[in-house]
Amino acid sequence: MTKDYRKGLLLPDINGVDSVEEQLRIARLKANIHGNEPVEIFRFEVRRYY
Repeated sequence: MTKDYRKGLLLPDINGVDSVEEQLRIARLKANIHGNEPVEIFRFEVRRYY
């Protein structure tokens, strides 16, 4: 998620984060973006190798 120079990134599969809304809320907090500010949202795929 970006707004001007501020960026918030959240990787998937975090314990306790069970909804898209919660992911977006945390990403906004990390980027210091207020809830009423419009943002650009990006989505990507994660491949895990164990």
